[in-house]
Amino acid sequence: MLENSGLHDMWQKFCKVSLVVGWALCLAAMAWFTAGMLRYVPSADATLTPITLTPGQTARAEVYRIREAPLWMEARFGGPMGRKRPELGEHTTRLGAPGAVADPGEPVRIRVRDGGGLDVVMVAAPLSSASSTHFYRKLWPESHIDGTLPETTPPFPKLAKGTSPLTFTVEEVGPTLQGEQIELEISAPIGLKRTAPGWSDVSTFIFWPFIAAILGIWALVWAGLTWWYRRRVRR
Repeated sequence: MLENSGLHDMWQKFCKVSLVVGWALCLAAMAWFTAGMLRYVPSADATLTPITLTPGQTARAEVYRIREAPLWMEARFGGPMGRKRPELGEHTTRLGAPGAVADPGEPVRIRVRDGGGLDVVMVAAPLSSASSTHFYRKLWPESHIDGTLPETTPPFPKLAKGTSPLTFTVEEVGPTLQGEQIELEISAPIGLKRTAPGWSDVSTFIFWPFIAAILGIWALVWAGLTWWYRRRVRR
């Protein structure tokens, strides 16, 4: 009898310790998830600003980064898909390969300043992609426009930590594109297709719905086990 009582006490103690450890780990995981989401939310969205392609035309935007990040930009031209826009250029093979650019498209050069150390001219590459409503041309610094240097190679421009008040000025634009209103997209440093160096800890939270579901199931299971344990103890 005493032996059974001792085993029962040991089992209760084991269950109690397991529940406490489980709840501690669950709460720690939730704290990690909350901290990660606080970094992910302001980092995940692109910033869009309209601008008219006329030399001298300017536009402004404020971009917030939780840490230093590369200045990834695209120019969004009006669609729809299926419409021919040869003035935007095209690639026939992989960017950076010999003879990759068959048609560079009409020039678009935009100067970007942040009022601090950033002052760079971004040049439109040939058409990179299209959606049902837009055509996209990536904007590269002149040092990287031929595609032979990767985005991680200096002097690829970077946005400083915090809020950067950016000013965009049209320096040059081809004749067919003169006067067209486009959108400049300052892309997020994280994404499914590419993530900036040093941002992998934030890009993990692209899958936040799955992480949240796992944590929710964990909490429900532990809540059920806790309820079961308390009922057993009260008997």
